Amino acid sequence: MIMINTRDLLRGAFDFHVHSAPDIVPRLLDDVDLARLYRDYGFGGFIIKNHYSPTYDRAYLVRKIVEDIEIFGGVVLNNSVGGLNPRIVYVAGRSGAKIVWFPTVDSANERSSLLNWRDKPNPPAWVRAQLELYERGLLGNALSIFDEDGRIKPEVDEILDLIKEFNMILATGHLSSSEGMQLVKRAAERGVRKIIVTHPEFPMTKYSIEQQRELANYSVYFERCYQSVLAGRASINDVVKAIRETGVERNILSTDLGQVHNEPPPRGYAKFIEQLMNEGFTREEIEVMTKENQRKLLY
Repeated sequence: MIMINTRDLLRGAFDFHVHSAPDIVPRLLDDVDLARLYRDYGFGGFIIKNHYSPTYDRAYLVRKIVEDIEIFGGVVLNNSVGGLNPRIVYVAGRSGAKIVWFPTVDSANERSSLLNWRDKPNPPAWVRAQLELYERGLLGNALSIFDEDGRIKPEVDEILDLIKEFNMILATGHLSSSEGMQLVKRAAERGVRKIIVTHPEFPMTKYSIEQQRELANYSVYFERCYQSVLAGRASINDVVKAIRETGVERNILSTDLGQVHNEPPPRGYAKFIEQLMNEGFTREEIEVMTKENQRKLLY
């Protein structure tokens, strides 16, 4: 059972990073059951993420089925939607998507270590999916925002302009920290005002504290995900230090949950809050990182 004060804090909270079925990767809950569970916990809403297919259309339908909670979707620019593809970004914007993630499982950053998993036992579920695509010859090229000469590709600028036009959120996905730094700076130059740095404690996307301080000058939001802590990829102390260094006003709390072996996402969100409050964060600070900053990005 979660403590009553934590349950109260969940009322109106938003989770910007949660995985649900249908998916090529096994998931704990489908969209509708997940929406009902978040609603029962008192959440204000959440964003569905899928590495392989858009979620804005699913979110629209779930909103019609489950009342009293806001469900949003977006698109991840992996190969299954054409990679760094301005067309899908335009379609997403026209269809009401809230967020565009740059490449995740197909990023050059992630792809660099994919084949190392082939002989290891129990790889992550998304790795198994990627290896299946590889074996069928369907994986496609690794994706980078840079061309062969190290310059930002023209299609990246097209995508950024569309994100601005439709007032969507840009998320850095699983780009390397060096790519993410350049993407944020380019986005700011082109007038994108809603930017999330995706789980900056995650090993493959890790940003140093110095890099995070620099990015804070561009008014980005750092997404601190409970799954990184739960899986032992980062400590709660790492998260606490990074939030304190960059400021509560520049951070949002998410779960990145939905895996079949993990607890339901709302419960994980509650435990994340409890751990942060045990580390000295006040109720007011938690409110900012679970509700206020999310509302600034959504509306």
